[in-house]
Amino acid sequence: MRQEALSAVFNLAKQNPKIVFIGSDLGNGTLSQMKEQLPNQFFMEGISEQHLIGFAAGLAKEGFIPFLNTIANFFTRRALEQIILDVCLHKLPVKILGSGGGMVYAPLGPTHTAIDDLAHILSIPNINVYSPSDAKEMSRIIDSEASSRLPAYIRFGKGGDEIVSNFLTPSSDSSYSFFGNIFSNRVIITTGVSLQPAYHAVRTYPSEDSPLLIHFAKVNIQQSSLRDLLYDKKKILVVEEHQSTGGLLTQVLHYCQEYNIQTKQIRHISLGNQFIRKYGSQSDHLSCFGITTENIRREVDNLDG
Repeated sequence: MRQEALSAVFNLAKQNPKIVFIGSDLGNGTLSQMKEQLPNQFFMEGISEQHLIGFAAGLAKEGFIPFLNTIANFFTRRALEQIILDVCLHKLPVKILGSGGGMVYAPLGPTHTAIDDLAHILSIPNINVYSPSDAKEMSRIIDSEASSRLPAYIRFGKGGDEIVSNFLTPSSDSSYSFFGNIFSNRVIITTGVSLQPAYHAVRTYPSEDSPLLIHFAKVNIQQSSLRDLLYDKKKILVVEEHQSTGGLLTQVLHYCQEYNIQTKQIRHISLGNQFIRKYGSQSDHLSCFGITTENIRREVDNLDG
């Protein structure tokens, strides 16, 4: 996903001289073609995330559209104040590309896991927050954000993820998509790579008994059109590769309260609300916390209990 994202930025920069890329200690080979062909639009800074945000804000003030990239939690923890005050307060079109969302960098320990990034960024006004499920969806988001005048945070998975977003039907404004039986009173709501096991779980049901699957690539849930899709749904399962507070579940609860959507049950599968100290790969952790096709199917069936 990251490589696709950087290639998308390079292609956009070739068309628009106002688009620039700023990286933080990403290695000598990163976007080498862009460095050679567009040297005035390519910047590779050191390990200085606060500086990156301030630098990007200054460029945005001068009419540029900066795309920044480093590991997600280094932006959302270390540079949070700069994101709030330098970028979002002024509604500057700085695009933050956060690599390694969720448990991608779990083998490097809790200092490198981005399990609270959505909670931090969703609390800030004036910023679009995205968690694409695969490279295709991520490319569409970057293309769209290149013309947006608002800040954006885009959370990446590890790359090489199965392309499943093409099988979903986009909403009228493309801020969410859905799959399955729209008349079902059982709903799975996902964001990011959690769409993949959820999609395969839905496919295990016969069509007449299938739950409805709603996927948010954009995690700011503000669309009034969603109300009609959820209004008569009584049983909801939220699945996310994030801690249980502040992310997608919190957004869903706020949305239901705002639009007076009465539900019988809201369950969730998440990374809990704890520092994660277990060693293992991202897939090991997803299995440990039940973000799997089998467990999602089991939890959907439990909605009837």
